[in-house]
Amino acid sequence: MNNEPGSTEVSRKKRLVTVIVVLGIGISMMIALPIVSYFLSPAWQKNSATEAVIGRVSDLEINQPQFVVYEERVKDGWYVSTVSKGVWLVTTDGKTVIGFDPRCTHLACPYSWNSIANCFQCPCHGGKFDINGNVLAGPPPRPLDRLEITIQNGQILTNDQITRG
Repeated sequence: MNNEPGSTEVSRKKRLVTVIVVLGIGISMMIALPIVSYFLSPAWQKNSATEAVIGRVSDLEINQPQFVVYEERVKDGWYVSTVSKGVWLVTTDGKTVIGFDPRCTHLACPYSWNSIANCFQCPCHGGKFDINGNVLAGPPPRPLDRLEITIQNGQILTNDQITRG
């Protein structure tokens, strides 16, 4: 063995230390990876859309939009909270239901139903929409956004997915 300064040979002791360090790092990673992934897994999971019951079809009057407030459970990792949300529900035939997002498509202002004018009106900038959500007047660039609505056993359900108007 040549242990002179400037020698390119690696001593047996250095090789053994390198092997032990590499094995130690490998074993540590094998132990740490499952533990770390267990604690981070909720952050990686996609939130599954849960449907919330927002009313009954029989409670709606034909051609009379109704604002409904409902509770939605929101899961964030391990924390589950309840959030109050609103939706405008409209039925024109007593069987099918349309759910409109309660924010104007212009600047997200809240709008309301004007039963005298027979249209949705946004008080901020004069936006007007018909009962189907189509723009009648004002600056809104598109029809009202819709929530995905399903009907099961007479109950109105939404998964809170919005379809742009």
